[in-house]
Amino acid sequence: MRQPPLALLLESAQSDLRPQMTQSEITCMFQVAQIHGGSFERAMAAAGLVADPDNTGKILRTWPELQCKFGPGTKHYEKEQERAR
Repeated sequence: MRQPPLALLLESAQSDLRPQMTQSEITCMFQVAQIHGGSFERAMAAAGLVADPDNTGKILRTWPELQCKFGPGTKHYEKEQERAR
């Protein structure tokens, strides 16, 4: 039986280390990505804002970089949270 490449196994293990976000945090993360992201990241964020829960999950699993760059605890996220206050 063939096993998946090690890179896939490691990526799966790493994605489990990311903290879970609330729906509010996910929405805010996509909004922050629309402001601070590149053209592809802005497009993914726009899709994320209109996606149903299954597709939102697919976006977050497929592009974990969005959470790493724009999610809670990142400089962009915190900057926008300060602006909102």
